[in-house]
Parts: sequence; structure tokens; C-alpha cells
Amino acid sequence: MITILYIGFWPFAKFVGFVLFLIIASMAFWCLTFLLSILPYWLTFGIAENSGKINADVKPDDVRRKILTEQEGVELVYTK
Repeated sequence: MITILYIGFWPFAKFVGFVLFLIIASMAFWCLTFLLSILPYWLTFGIAENSGKINADVKPDDVRRKILTEQEGVELVYTK
């Protein structure tokens, strides 16, 4: 009786295992794609930016968000 139930369950279990294999294989493919292509690009871009080869002419004060009183067109009416 147990072997009959087990044999009847085997094709479904085989299918579920195959679906899980496909999911894991696709995840592995995209992880390897990320690690081998995008990650080195980010690292080299970061090294170039830190060494001053990219964005060398940009001053940090120009990029920084200015407080309200430093913005153009704002008039200070009252200070404590």
C-alpha cells in the first residue's frame, strides 16, 4: 500500500524538483551575470572617481544641498 502511494507520488515530486532546479539555475545565472559584469564596472568607476579622473572639476559646495537662507531668491525677514 505504501509503495503504491509512493510510486503514484513520484512523477509529481520529480516535476517539483525540476521546477526548483530551474528556479535555482536562473538565480545562479543572474547572480553570476551581476558579479562578472556589473560589479567590476562599479568598482572601476568608484576607483576612477576617487582618484580624481571623473568629476574632477566639480566642487563639493556646488553639489551640496544649500540651507534655505543660502538659496537664491530667499530673503531673510527674521532671525532669532
